Amino acid sequence: MNSSNRDFLSEEYTIETPENVTFGYEVAGIGSRFVGALVDTLVLTLALIILNVVLLGLLTVFSSFNTNVFSRLDDATMDWTTGVVLAIFALLNFVLLWGYYILFELIWNGQTPGKRVAKTRVVRMDGNPIRFWDNVIRNLVRFIDFMPSAYGVGLITMFCNRHARRLGDFAAGTLVVKEQPELALENIAARPRANLPAGRSAPEGATAAISDAAASTLSATLTAPSRENDPLWARFPNVQQLSPTEYELVTDLLSRLRQHSVETVTVHRLAKILAQKLQMEPPAPSESQRFLTDLAEAYRRFGR
Repeated sequence: MNSSNRDFLSEEYTIETPENVTFGYEVAGIGSRFVGALVDTLVLTLALIILNVVLLGLLTVFSSFNTNVFSRLDDATMDWTTGVVLAIFALLNFVLLWGYYILFELIWNGQTPGKRVAKTRVVRMDGNPIRFWDNVIRNLVRFIDFMPSAYGVGLITMFCNRHARRLGDFAAGTLVVKEQPELALENIAARPRANLPAGRSAPEGATAAISDAAASTLSATLTAPSRENDPLWARFPNVQQLSPTEYELVTDLLSRLRQHSVETVTVHRLAKILAQKLQMEPPAPSESQRFLTDLAEAYRRFGR
């Protein structure tokens, strides 16, 4: 995993996957984070007002029905009862404040209503979706980021690092990135190749989605492929029927899948099409990503 070598304001984060596919995230800057936080704050404020009005209404109704009971209690018991009621009141407010972020980021894959409006998303530093405990840790530390008020600590921390990460992001190993537009299979297939610098030509089968270092590794690997004992050759004996354009489509799709900008149905559709071309049994939907990953690796080894 490599971070971008650009300057502090580049708002870019680059990851090299085990498949030697390099892709970048556009890091959400402080402006995008502010928009998301503002929307979430407005939603939370409205929810807290509604919750507190409902709680106060219930307490009023409850106490009016129990006036005679409370009037018979001594001061010590009254203090204890009041403390329990206030504790429940505070607990419900805390659950709403903390649970709001955790719930939405779990069910919306790293997004809250504010992040959806700002078109941002929380991911792990390796580009994978945020996990439950990452989410819990990140949002527990949010209370420290908020101190002394209005995310004062969080803002200072975000200004002091190139990827605008707050303390919660450091604790959980997460990053807030800008959402990538979802693409259909036809859009990805039609995407033009990136231009190479003058005087350079790409190795056959290599694509703009592959870094220079990965391309060198690819060339070295293809010079003397060891097919006899390679399980990938046994699984994909017809891999040479795959065209460079189709290989580029696979690597591009895998890259975008890690950026959450491709639907799983698109992944399965491509896997099914290529499996039929290679005279193979189409993979199950749950195995489509692994199928494409293995196919890309087989092409890198034996594709020419």
